[in-house]
Amino acid sequence: MAGYQALAAAGLSIVALLNRRFHAVPGAGNLDAFLASTNELKTMKTNSGQLVHQPAISVYCYRVSVDRETRAGWSAVGSIDGIPRLPLRMHFLIAAWAPNVEDELRFLGLAAQTLESESILTGPLLDPSGEWSAGDAVQIVCDDLALDSMSEAFQALSTDYRLSLPYLARVICIDGRQESDGERVTTVAARSQVWLP
Repeated sequence: MAGYQALAAAGLSIVALLNRRFHAVPGAGNLDAFLASTNELKTMKTNSGQLVHQPAISVYCYRVSVDRETRAGWSAVGSIDGIPRLPLRMHFLIAAWAPNVEDELRFLGLAAQTLESESILTGPLLDPSGEWSAGDAVQIVCDDLALDSMSEAFQALSTDYRLSLPYLARVICIDGRQESDGERVTTVAARSQVWLP
């Protein structure tokens, strides 16, 4: 299972996958994916004030939730080995940024094709900062996000609506710290003889 940096590592893994595939496609060599913050989506400027290079694909995590389907199973495993685990889902939006609409749609399609073709990240596809175990895998699937919910998300960002694809990365299971059982205690009973007069 993964360490506390697993969410960030999952985001970096998604971006790295997109960039590897983009750079291998003729005509998309200068397209870059990046993890977007709320501020970058509002201004399209980096934290240092530079404009984000276009064309680009932004990967914006707007929500993290508990994976209720697997939580009970992981709780059962934790009760046996003493390590609590929290299975999480990472909800994110993929958006394209380009000088014209045609390129935005083309690049959004390329991102969708990449995530659909390689929807399971495991082994070397997972960023090592997540402290992943040998069998860990993160699945990327389309998320079901209603248009109203997406519009509300952009209103909360105080930015113009942008055509986006909602995705879900699951299950990112973060290990808790193993609690010490303490030292084993052995009780030794000594028999003593008592003589009565």
